[in-house]
Amino acid sequence: MSKRWVLGLSIVMLMVMLAACGGNKSEEGTQPSAGSGSNNEKPAGENATEPVKEEEPAKEEPVKEPEPATITFMHFKSDVTDGIDKIIEQFESEYKHIKVDVQPVKYDDYYTLLKTKIAGGDIVDVFTLNAGGQTKLFNDGGYLEDLTGKDFMANFEPNVLAEQAIEGKNYIMPLNAGPIAVFYNKKIFSDLGIEIPRTYDALIAAAEKIKASGKTPFALGWKDGWPLGMWLSRDFPSNTVLVEKQTDFFDKLEKGQAKFVDNPAALTVISHALDMFKYGNKDQLGVDYNGAIDLFAREEAAMMYMGTWPLGDIEKKNPELYNDGMGYFPYPFSNDESLNKLEFNPDASLAVNSNSEHKEAALQFLAFMSSKQGGDAWVNNTKSLSYVKGSTTDIAPALVELQPYFDQGQLYNSQAYITTTIDWNTPFSQYVQKVFFNKATPEQILKDLDDWVAKNHK
Repeated sequence: MSKRWVLGLSIVMLMVMLAACGGNKSEEGTQPSAGSGSNNEKPAGENATEPVKEEEPAKEEPVKEPEPATITFMHFKSDVTDGIDKIIEQFESEYKHIKVDVQPVKYDDYYTLLKTKIAGGDIVDVFTLNAGGQTKLFNDGGYLEDLTGKDFMANFEPNVLAEQAIEGKNYIMPLNAGPIAVFYNKKIFSDLGIEIPRTYDALIAAAEKIKASGKTPFALGWKDGWPLGMWLSRDFPSNTVLVEKQTDFFDKLEKGQAKFVDNPAALTVISHALDMFKYGNKDQLGVDYNGAIDLFAREEAAMMYMGTWPLGDIEKKNPELYNDGMGYFPYPFSNDESLNKLEFNPDASLAVNSNSEHKEAALQFLAFMSSKQGGDAWVNNTKSLSYVKGSTTDIAPALVELQPYFDQGQLYNSQAYITTTIDWNTPFSQYVQKVFFNKATPEQILKDLDDWVAKNHK
Protein backbone atom coordinates (compact mmCIF):
# COMPACT_ATOMS: atom_id res chain seq x y z
CA MET A 1 0.00 0.00 0.00
CA SER A 2 1.51 3.32 -1.02
CA LYS A 3 2.12 6.11 1.41
CA ARG A 4 0.00 8.45 -0.72
CA TRP A 5 -2.92 6.02 -0.47
CA VAL A 6 -2.59 5.67 3.29
CA LEU A 7 -2.50 9.46 3.63
CA GLY A 8 -5.64 9.79 1.47
CA LEU A 9 -7.46 7.16 3.52
CA SER A 10 -6.55 8.91 6.72
CA ILE A 11 -7.95 12.21 5.45
CA VAL A 12 -11.22 10.50 4.41
CA MET A 13 -11.58 8.82 7.82
CA LEU A 14 -10.95 12.19 9.55
CA MET A 15 -13.67 13.83 7.43
CA VAL A 16 -16.13 11.01 8.28
CA MET A 17 -15.44 11.46 12.00
CA LEU A 18 -15.98 15.20 11.77
CA ALA A 19 -19.22 14.66 9.87
CA ALA A 20 -20.43 12.22 12.52
CA CYS A 21 -19.69 14.74 15.24
CA GLY A 22 -21.56 17.48 13.38
CA GLY A 23 -24.37 15.26 12.08
CA ASN A 24 -26.62 16.00 15.02
CA LYS A 25 -26.88 19.64 14.04
CA SER A 26 -30.03 20.13 11.91
CA GLU A 27 -30.60 22.88 9.54
CA GLU A 28 -32.17 25.93 11.10
CA GLY A 29 -35.85 25.31 11.98
CA THR A 30 -35.78 21.46 11.47
CA GLN A 31 -35.74 18.55 13.94
CA PRO A 32 -32.92 16.05 13.98
CA SER A 33 -33.72 12.91 11.97
CA ALA A 34 -35.13 9.86 13.73
CA GLY A 35 -32.69 7.13 14.55
CA SER A 36 -29.71 9.46 14.36
CA GLY A 37 -28.45 8.17 17.67
CA SER A 38 -28.17 11.71 19.03
CA ASN A 39 -27.91 12.16 22.76
CA ASN A 40 -29.93 15.37 22.29
CA GLU A 41 -33.17 13.62 21.28
CA LYS A 42 -36.22 15.03 23.05
CA PRO A 43 -39.51 13.20 23.72
CA ALA A 44 -42.35 14.08 21.34
CA GLY A 45 -44.04 17.36 22.12
CA GLU A 46 -40.98 18.77 23.98
CA ASN A 47 -39.31 21.81 22.55
CA ALA A 48 -36.08 20.32 21.28
CA THR A 49 -34.58 23.67 20.49
CA GLU A 50 -34.80 25.09 24.09
CA PRO A 51 -31.43 26.60 24.85
CA VAL A 52 -29.32 25.09 27.62
CA LYS A 53 -29.02 27.45 30.59
CA GLU A 54 -25.45 28.41 31.35
CA GLU A 55 -24.37 28.35 34.98
CA GLU A 56 -23.67 31.79 36.44
CA PRO A 57 -20.07 32.27 37.52
CA ALA A 58 -19.51 32.24 41.27
CA LYS A 59 -19.32 35.70 42.75
CA GLU A 60 -15.94 36.62 44.24
CA GLU A 61 -15.98 37.64 47.85
CA PRO A 62 -14.84 41.25 48.21
CA VAL A 63 -11.42 41.63 49.88
CA LYS A 64 -12.00 42.71 53.44
CA GLU A 65 -9.99 45.76 54.35
CA PRO A 66 -8.28 45.56 57.74
CA GLU A 67 -9.88 47.57 60.48
CA PRO A 68 -8.02 50.83 61.17
CA ALA A 69 -6.40 50.93 64.60
CA THR A 70 -4.26 53.22 66.70
CA ILE A 71 -1.90 51.59 69.16
CA THR A 72 0.05 53.26 71.93
CA PHE A 73 3.77 52.52 72.17
CA MET A 74 5.49 53.63 75.37
CA HIS A 75 9.26 53.26 75.55
CA PHE A 76 12.22 54.27 77.68
CA LYS A 77 14.55 54.96 74.73
CA SER A 78 14.02 58.72 74.91
CA ASP A 79 17.71 59.24 74.08
CA VAL A 80 16.96 58.09 70.50
CA THR A 81 13.50 59.58 70.05
CA ASP A 82 14.20 60.89 66.54
CA GLY A 83 15.49 57.51 65.39
CA ILE A 84 12.46 55.66 66.74
CA ASP A 85 10.16 58.17 65.05
CA LYS A 86 11.80 57.26 61.73
CA ILE A 87 11.22 53.56 62.43
CA ILE A 88 7.56 54.26 63.16
CA GLU A 89 7.28 56.10 59.83
CA GLN A 90 8.55 52.97 58.05
CA PHE A 91 6.08 50.78 59.92
CA GLU A 92 3.11 53.03 59.16
CA SER A 93 4.03 53.10 55.47
CA GLU A 94 3.87 49.29 55.44
CA TYR A 95 0.76 48.95 57.60
CA LYS A 96 -1.32 51.87 56.45
CA HIS A 97 -4.29 50.91 58.62
CA ILE A 98 -2.27 51.18 61.83
CA LYS A 99 -1.21 54.40 63.49
CA VAL A 100 1.24 54.43 66.38
CA ASP A 101 0.93 56.89 69.25
CA VAL A 102 4.54 57.00 70.45
CA GLN A 103 5.13 57.93 74.10
CA PRO A 104 8.84 58.32 74.94
CA VAL A 105 9.68 58.59 78.64
CA LYS A 106 13.02 59.23 80.35
CA TYR A 107 14.30 56.03 81.89
CA ASP A 108 14.41 57.47 85.41
CA ASP A 109 10.64 58.04 85.31
CA TYR A 110 9.64 55.18 83.04
CA TYR A 111 8.70 52.32 85.33
CA THR A 112 6.93 54.54 87.85
CA LEU A 113 4.78 56.02 85.09
CA LEU A 114 4.16 52.66 83.38
CA LYS A 115 3.04 51.03 86.63
CA THR A 116 0.78 53.99 87.40
CA LYS A 117 -0.85 53.86 83.96
CA ILE A 118 -1.45 50.13 83.98
CA ALA A 119 -2.69 50.05 87.56
CA GLY A 120 -5.11 52.87 86.71
CA GLY A 121 -6.53 51.02 83.71
CA ASP A 122 -4.85 53.27 81.14
CA ILE A 123 -4.09 50.64 78.51
CA VAL A 124 -0.68 50.89 76.88
CA ASP A 125 -0.76 48.47 73.95
CA VAL A 126 2.99 47.95 73.44
CA PHE A 127 5.76 48.91 75.85
CA THR A 128 9.44 48.29 76.48
CA LEU A 129 10.68 46.19 79.37
CA ASN A 130 14.05 45.10 80.65
CA ALA A 131 14.51 41.35 80.75
CA GLY A 132 14.67 39.90 84.23
CA GLY A 133 13.08 41.38 87.33
CA GLN A 134 10.88 43.97 85.64
CA THR A 135 9.49 41.45 83.17
CA LYS A 136 8.75 39.01 85.99
CA LEU A 137 7.01 41.74 87.96
CA PHE A 138 4.63 42.68 85.12
CA ASN A 139 4.05 39.06 84.22
CA ASP A 140 3.14 38.22 87.81
CA GLY A 141 0.52 40.94 87.57
CA GLY A 142 -1.00 39.28 84.50
CA TYR A 143 -0.28 42.20 82.17
CA LEU A 144 1.83 40.45 79.52
CA GLU A 145 0.60 38.61 76.43
CA ASP A 146 2.19 35.19 75.96
CA LEU A 147 4.36 35.41 72.82
CA THR A 148 5.64 31.84 72.97
CA GLY A 149 5.54 30.16 69.57
CA LYS A 150 4.42 33.23 67.61
CA ASP A 151 5.74 33.06 64.05
CA PHE A 152 7.85 36.19 64.42
CA MET A 153 9.66 34.77 67.45
CA ALA A 154 11.44 32.38 65.05
CA ASN A 155 13.50 35.38 63.91
CA PHE A 156 15.59 35.18 67.09
CA GLU A 157 18.18 32.67 68.24
CA PRO A 158 16.73 30.04 70.61
CA ASN A 159 19.37 30.77 73.27
CA VAL A 160 18.33 34.45 73.34
CA LEU A 161 14.69 33.49 73.83
CA ALA A 162 15.68 30.98 76.52
CA GLU A 163 17.61 33.65 78.44
CA GLN A 164 14.57 35.92 78.49
CA ALA A 165 11.97 33.23 79.22
CA ILE A 166 10.01 32.86 82.43
CA GLU A 167 9.36 29.22 83.30
CA GLY A 168 9.89 28.29 79.66
CA LYS A 169 7.56 30.90 78.18
CA ASN A 170 8.34 34.16 76.39
CA TYR A 171 6.41 37.25 77.41
CA ILE A 172 8.78 39.75 75.82
CA MET A 173 10.36 39.96 72.38
CA PRO A 174 14.09 40.77 72.27
CA LEU A 175 14.59 44.12 70.58
CA ASN A 176 18.16 45.27 70.88
CA ALA A 177 21.39 44.58 72.64
CA GLY A 178 24.75 46.16 72.78
CA PRO A 179 28.08 46.47 74.49
CA ILE A 180 28.47 48.60 77.59
CA ALA A 181 32.06 49.77 77.42
CA VAL A 182 34.36 52.80 77.52
CA PHE A 183 34.62 55.27 74.66
CA TYR A 184 38.02 56.92 74.51
CA ASN A 185 39.69 59.75 72.61
CA LYS A 186 42.49 58.27 70.50
CA LYS A 187 44.48 61.49 70.24
CA ILE A 188 44.53 62.11 73.99
CA PHE A 189 45.63 58.53 74.62
CA SER A 190 48.28 58.73 71.91
CA ASP A 191 49.65 62.11 73.05
CA LEU A 192 50.01 60.83 76.61
CA GLY A 193 51.35 57.40 75.62
CA ILE A 194 48.45 55.57 77.24
CA GLU A 195 47.68 52.01 76.19
CA ILE A 196 44.22 50.48 76.41
CA PRO A 197 43.79 49.53 80.09
CA ARG A 198 43.09 45.84 80.67
CA THR A 199 42.76 45.96 84.48
CA TYR A 200 41.03 48.29 86.90
CA ASP A 201 44.30 49.64 88.32
CA ALA A 202 45.52 50.40 84.78
CA LEU A 203 42.27 52.31 84.14
CA ILE A 204 42.80 54.50 87.20
CA ALA A 205 46.49 55.03 86.33
CA ALA A 206 45.37 56.25 82.90
CA ALA A 207 42.82 58.57 84.54
CA GLU A 208 45.52 60.02 86.81
CA LYS A 209 47.77 60.71 83.82
CA ILE A 210 44.94 62.38 81.90
CA LYS A 211 43.99 64.55 84.86
CA ALA A 212 47.61 65.64 85.33
CA SER A 213 47.65 66.79 81.69
CA GLY A 214 44.76 69.17 82.33
CA LYS A 215 42.11 67.07 80.62
CA THR A 216 39.04 65.48 82.21
CA PRO A 217 39.41 61.70 82.46
CA PHE A 218 35.70 60.69 82.61
CA ALA A 219 32.62 62.43 81.23
CA LEU A 220 29.90 61.84 83.85
CA GLY A 221 26.28 62.87 83.54
CA TRP A 222 25.06 61.82 86.97
CA LYS A 223 22.42 64.52 87.31
CA ASP A 224 20.24 61.93 85.58
CA GLY A 225 19.98 58.97 87.92
CA TRP A 226 20.23 56.23 85.33
CA PRO A 227 23.87 56.66 84.15
CA LEU A 228 25.16 56.17 87.70
CA GLY A 229 22.62 53.39 88.28
CA MET A 230 23.65 51.72 85.02
CA TRP A 231 27.27 51.65 86.11
CA LEU A 232 26.49 50.38 89.62
CA SER A 233 24.17 47.68 88.32
CA ARG A 234 27.03 46.25 86.25
CA ASP A 235 30.07 46.79 88.43
CA PHE A 236 28.36 45.29 91.48
CA PRO A 237 27.06 41.98 90.03
CA SER A 238 30.30 41.51 88.06
CA ASN A 239 32.41 41.82 91.21
CA THR A 240 29.92 39.83 93.27
CA VAL A 241 29.70 36.81 90.99
CA LEU A 242 33.00 36.79 89.08
CA VAL A 243 35.44 38.15 91.67
CA GLU A 244 33.90 37.19 95.02
CA LYS A 245 32.31 34.00 93.62
CA GLN A 246 29.03 34.72 95.42
CA THR A 247 27.03 33.19 92.60
CA ASP A 248 23.86 32.85 94.70
CA PHE A 249 23.94 36.29 96.34
CA PHE A 250 20.92 37.67 94.48
CA ASP A 251 18.92 34.47 95.01
CA LYS A 252 19.60 34.72 98.73
CA LEU A 253 18.83 38.45 98.74
CA GLU A 254 15.41 37.66 97.29
CA LYS A 255 14.77 35.18 100.13
CA GLY A 256 16.10 37.47 102.87
CA GLN A 257 19.14 35.26 103.40
CA ALA A 258 21.90 37.65 102.29
CA LYS A 259 23.00 41.17 103.18
CA PHE A 260 25.08 43.81 101.43
CA VAL A 261 27.25 44.32 104.52
CA ASP A 262 28.44 40.71 104.17
CA ASN A 263 29.38 41.05 100.51
CA PRO A 264 32.94 42.38 99.95
CA ALA A 265 31.97 43.38 96.41
CA ALA A 266 29.72 46.12 97.83
CA LEU A 267 32.71 47.93 99.39
CA THR A 268 34.72 47.42 96.19
CA VAL A 269 32.03 49.06 94.12
CA ILE A 270 31.73 52.03 96.48
CA SER A 271 35.51 52.47 96.20
CA HIS A 272 35.22 52.37 92.40
CA ALA A 273 32.39 54.93 92.51
CA LEU A 274 34.62 57.27 94.52
CA ASP A 275 37.32 56.88 91.85
CA MET A 276 34.85 57.75 89.08
CA PHE A 277 33.72 60.79 91.05
CA LYS A 278 37.30 61.92 91.67
CA TYR A 279 38.31 61.65 88.02
CA GLY A 280 35.06 62.89 86.54
CA ASN A 281 34.19 66.32 85.23
CA LYS A 282 33.29 69.14 87.58
CA ASP A 283 29.76 69.13 88.97
CA GLN A 284 29.14 65.52 88.03
CA LEU A 285 25.77 65.55 89.78
CA GLY A 286 24.79 68.78 88.02
CA VAL A 287 25.60 67.59 84.48
CA ASP A 288 23.06 65.35 82.77
CA TYR A 289 23.49 62.62 80.16
CA ASN A 290 23.42 65.06 77.23
CA GLY A 291 25.95 67.29 78.97
CA ALA A 292 28.33 64.36 79.34
CA ILE A 293 28.02 63.59 75.63
CA ASP A 294 28.82 67.23 74.85
CA LEU A 295 31.99 67.05 76.98
CA PHE A 296 33.19 63.98 75.12
CA ALA A 297 32.17 65.29 71.69
CA ARG A 298 34.05 68.56 72.35
CA GLU A 299 37.08 66.41 73.24
CA GLU A 300 37.29 67.91 76.71
CA ALA A 301 36.90 64.48 78.33
CA ALA A 302 39.05 61.48 77.39
CA MET A 303 36.69 58.65 78.36
CA MET A 304 32.99 57.93 78.73
CA TYR A 305 31.47 54.71 80.07
CA MET A 306 28.32 54.12 78.07
CA GLY A 307 26.39 51.92 75.67
CA THR A 308 26.30 52.73 71.97
CA TRP A 309 23.38 55.15 72.40
CA PRO A 310 25.37 58.44 72.10
CA LEU A 311 26.91 57.55 68.73
CA GLY A 312 24.29 59.38 66.68
CA ASP A 313 24.76 62.58 68.69
CA ILE A 314 28.55 62.36 68.55
CA GLU A 315 28.40 61.91 64.78
CA LYS A 316 26.35 65.09 64.45
CA LYS A 317 28.45 67.15 66.86
CA ASN A 318 31.92 66.01 65.82
CA PRO A 319 32.00 63.91 62.61
CA GLU A 320 35.80 63.80 62.59
CA LEU A 321 35.90 62.34 66.10
CA TYR A 322 33.16 59.89 65.19
CA ASN A 323 34.83 58.68 61.98
CA ASP A 324 38.37 58.02 63.17
CA GLY A 325 39.10 59.87 66.42
CA MET A 326 37.47 57.59 68.99
CA GLY A 327 37.70 53.98 70.08
CA TYR A 328 35.87 51.63 72.44
CA PHE A 329 37.28 49.17 75.00
CA PRO A 330 35.73 46.82 77.60
CA TYR A 331 35.36 48.28 81.09
CA PRO A 332 37.93 46.47 83.28
CA PHE A 333 35.97 46.03 86.52
CA SER A 334 38.65 43.86 88.18
CA ASN A 335 42.40 43.38 88.32
CA ASP A 336 42.09 39.88 86.90
CA GLU A 337 42.46 40.52 83.16
CA SER A 338 40.92 37.13 82.32
CA LEU A 339 37.62 38.22 83.91
CA ASN A 340 37.40 41.53 82.08
CA LYS A 341 35.48 40.39 79.04
CA LEU A 342 33.16 42.58 76.99
CA GLU A 343 29.88 43.38 78.73
CA PHE A 344 27.10 42.66 76.26
CA ASN A 345 23.54 43.15 77.48
CA PRO A 346 20.00 43.04 76.22
CA ASP A 347 18.62 46.56 76.38
CA ALA A 348 14.98 47.06 75.49
CA SER A 349 12.52 44.25 74.82
CA LEU A 350 8.93 44.63 73.62
CA ALA A 351 5.80 43.47 75.43
CA VAL A 352 2.14 43.46 74.40
CA ASN A 353 -0.45 44.30 77.01
CA SER A 354 -2.66 41.25 77.58
CA ASN A 355 -5.62 43.63 78.02
CA SER A 356 -5.05 45.50 74.76
CA GLU A 357 -8.16 46.11 72.63
CA HIS A 358 -5.92 46.26 69.54
CA LYS A 359 -3.95 43.08 70.13
CA GLU A 360 -3.80 42.07 66.46
CA ALA A 361 -2.35 45.45 65.46
CA ALA A 362 0.08 45.32 68.40
CA LEU A 363 1.30 41.89 67.30
CA GLN A 364 1.73 43.17 63.73
CA PHE A 365 3.97 45.89 65.15
CA LEU A 366 6.11 43.24 66.85
CA ALA A 367 6.18 41.21 63.63
CA PHE A 368 7.55 44.23 61.77
CA MET A 369 10.16 44.93 64.43
CA SER A 370 11.29 41.28 64.29
CA SER A 371 11.72 41.32 60.50
CA LYS A 372 15.06 42.03 58.85
CA GLN A 373 13.62 45.32 57.64
CA GLY A 374 12.71 46.24 61.20
CA GLY A 375 16.03 45.02 62.59
CA ASP A 376 18.03 47.01 60.06
CA ALA A 377 15.85 50.07 60.73
CA TRP A 378 16.62 49.77 64.43
CA VAL A 379 20.38 49.50 63.88
CA ASN A 380 20.53 52.35 61.36
CA ASN A 381 18.40 54.75 63.37
CA THR A 382 19.42 54.05 66.97
CA LYS A 383 23.06 53.00 66.54
CA SER A 384 22.61 49.86 68.60
CA LEU A 385 22.58 46.20 67.64
CA SER A 386 19.42 44.22 66.93
CA TYR A 387 18.74 40.66 68.05
CA VAL A 388 16.96 39.96 64.73
CA LYS A 389 18.76 37.25 62.74
CA GLY A 390 20.68 38.63 59.77
CA SER A 391 20.25 42.30 60.62
CA THR A 392 23.14 44.64 59.88
CA THR A 393 25.93 45.15 62.43
CA ASP A 394 27.41 48.22 60.76
CA ILE A 395 26.99 50.76 63.57
CA ALA A 396 30.10 52.93 63.84
CA PRO A 397 33.86 52.83 63.17
CA ALA A 398 34.67 52.75 66.90
CA LEU A 399 33.11 49.31 67.30
CA VAL A 400 35.72 47.72 65.05
CA GLU A 401 37.99 47.50 68.11
CA LEU A 402 35.48 45.20 69.81
CA GLN A 403 35.37 42.71 66.95
CA PRO A 404 38.01 40.36 68.46
CA TYR A 405 35.84 39.97 71.57
CA PHE A 406 32.88 38.95 69.42
CA ASP A 407 35.02 36.65 67.30
CA GLN A 408 36.53 34.90 70.31
CA GLY A 409 33.31 34.79 72.33
CA GLN A 410 34.82 36.94 75.07
CA LEU A 411 31.42 38.26 76.14
CA TYR A 412 29.40 38.20 79.33
CA ASN A 413 26.12 39.58 80.62
CA SER A 414 26.21 40.87 84.18
CA GLN A 415 22.44 41.35 84.17
CA ALA A 416 21.89 37.61 83.94
CA TYR A 417 23.34 37.35 87.46
CA ILE A 418 20.66 39.63 88.94
CA THR A 419 17.90 37.16 89.73
CA THR A 420 16.10 39.22 92.36
CA THR A 421 13.04 41.43 91.83
CA ILE A 422 14.22 43.77 94.59
CA ASP A 423 14.99 47.25 93.26
CA TRP A 424 18.22 47.53 95.26
CA ASN A 425 19.90 49.71 92.62
CA THR A 426 17.76 52.81 93.21
CA PRO A 427 18.56 53.23 96.92
CA PHE A 428 22.19 52.18 96.32
CA SER A 429 22.54 54.99 93.76
CA GLN A 430 21.06 57.48 96.22
CA TYR A 431 23.06 56.35 99.26
CA VAL A 432 26.42 56.27 97.50
CA GLN A 433 26.10 60.00 96.79
CA LYS A 434 26.28 60.60 100.54
CA VAL A 435 29.75 59.04 100.49
CA PHE A 436 30.81 61.42 97.70
CA PHE A 437 30.22 64.39 100.00
CA ASN A 438 31.42 62.72 103.23
CA LYS A 439 27.90 62.62 104.67
CA ALA A 440 28.13 58.89 105.36
CA THR A 441 30.71 56.12 105.38
CA PRO A 442 30.58 53.11 103.04
CA GLU A 443 29.73 50.87 105.99
CA GLN A 444 26.85 53.13 107.03
CA ILE A 445 25.20 53.20 103.59
CA LEU A 446 25.44 49.40 103.29
CA LYS A 447 23.62 49.06 106.61
CA ASP A 448 21.03 51.56 105.37
CA LEU A 449 20.68 49.56 102.17
CA ASP A 450 20.04 46.34 104.12
CA ASP A 451 17.49 48.16 106.29
CA TRP A 452 15.75 49.45 103.16
CA VAL A 453 15.53 45.93 101.72
CA ALA A 454 14.15 44.52 104.97
CA LYS A 455 11.54 47.27 105.17
CA ASN A 456 10.41 47.28 101.55
CA HIS A 457 10.67 43.63 100.63
CA LYS A 458 8.65 41.32 102.84
